[in-house]
Amino acid sequence: MPCWEAVEIEIHVASLALLPPTLPVVRQLGRLAEAEPWLASLPALISEVRDEFGLSLSPPVHGGSCSWVAPAALPDGAPVIVKIGWPHREMLGEPAALRRWAGHGAVRLLAEDPVRHALLLERCVPGEPLGSAGLDAASALRAGCGVLRQLWNVPPAGTFEELGTVTAEWADLVEERMAVVRPGYDPGLVAEGARLLRELPASADRTVLLHGDFNPGNILSGRSGTWLAIDPKPMTGDPAYDPWPLLEQIDDPFSTSDPARELRSRIALLAAELSISGDRIAQWSAARRVETALWAAHHGNVEGGAAIMREARTLANL
Repeated sequence: MPCWEAVEIEIHVASLALLPPTLPVVRQLGRLAEAEPWLASLPALISEVRDEFGLSLSPPVHGGSCSWVAPAALPDGAPVIVKIGWPHREMLGEPAALRRWAGHGAVRLLAEDPVRHALLLERCVPGEPLGSAGLDAASALRAGCGVLRQLWNVPPAGTFEELGTVTAEWADLVEERMAVVRPGYDPGLVAEGARLLRELPASADRTVLLHGDFNPGNILSGRSGTWLAIDPKPMTGDPAYDPWPLLEQIDDPFSTSDPARELRSRIALLAAELSISGDRIAQWSAARRVETALWAAHHGNVEGGAAIMREARTLANL
């Protein structure tokens, strides 16, 4: 085999190790026309970021759909996580939020390349996601609340998006999408969801720096029994917005024999742990389910959206 062919094979094998076709970011963004240029540039970005920081890269993490994430080591051997993000609206505030929190409830930002949207992050050890840590639902919810209290205790500062601006746009989209949805979506519940998305932000009695995507997969175990948040989509606004993904994704409450009772119990726990209104948690949860249902319908999953609407009804009835 000619030498140049051997080199090409080595490069190809190395590329497959760092960017396998099964990687979620490859599969998910491969379906979006607007992401195709970035995805095509990703192998070069990985090489450039590796060389810029002198990283020794390990195979990427199979998680996340909008960024390439991999364990790495700095030239001195220190372990880090490298994250290269597809540039889109929700991710642009992440480095500023991590700098603001400075390790208080979130991983530390060690370095940033804003041109390539690359972050070097503290590596969580052992790094087990809260959702798979083997805790019962109440213990997992309390652990998540401990992280939220730390994040919210850091006063918001900087040019983060306001929650009310974002959710008002969502309300417009809910109404536009409802206009073309087939039967099965309760128009009264959809109207209520849109109203809550518009009105809840203005009636909040407190403004915090929100995580924005506080699901159990974005909460990792750290040393000495601590928990740290990753992957924020930060906004400033009502703290009652943040708990819904945690509430929903810890041992799916809708799969229990009495979802309404289970949800009521969990909301009461969250309200007590976080010192916020349980009613507002329920209202935000219902509104966000309506928005998700119409998003699903808009993207062709009308039946799945209808199932989410039934969950929204259960929450609204609380």
